[in-house]
Amino acid sequence: MTITTSSPATSVPTPSDLAPITVDLYRDIHKGIRAELFATTLDAGRLDPSDDVGRAALGAQVDGLVRFLVQHAEHEDGAIQPVLETELPDLAETIAGQHTTLEAALVRLTELAQLARVAPQHHQRLRVHQLHVELAAFTSEYLAHQDLEERMVMPALEAAVGVEAVLGIHAAIVGPMPPEELMASLAVMLPAMN
Repeated sequence: MTITTSSPATSVPTPSDLAPITVDLYRDIHKGIRAELFATTLDAGRLDPSDDVGRAALGAQVDGLVRFLVQHAEHEDGAIQPVLETELPDLAETIAGQHTTLEAALVRLTELAQLARVAPQHHQRLRVHQLHVELAAFTSEYLAHQDLEERMVMPALEAAVGVEAVLGIHAAIVGPMPPEELMASLAVMLPAMN
């Protein structure tokens, strides 16, 4: 592979590629999700496949990640998606399609985690490797989804409805969250925040 350089103005993203916004619905939760995705993928990659306890722990870790991502998507679909459908229908359609694709991938991750958990000795290495590769592929897809939300959806949303309405969306997400769910979200976000 040959790496060539070109002028920074055309090839290297700069901070100006992110539109300035006043209220960012995605920033902190996305940082936490990235940290969880990376940690789970790394843990799967370094797990000794013959470690029964480790495979069970990884399965539980994947299950927890999946539950968290499903809850996150439910909050987005409940509070952000209706506004997108009204104000930014093309972006709403794209996001809805991506959410459907990601949900199917989450089902696959859950299945692979279960297979890794209960794999007989002669399949342990294969099952753990399959789970690791699927986690890496899912993480890549999820990062692209987050990038769309952060670079396109959030600035367009704030421009379309204004800061006060975005604050209202934030309240609609956080307000009805049960305390245990809010604490779980904070436990994921805080270690990843600056």
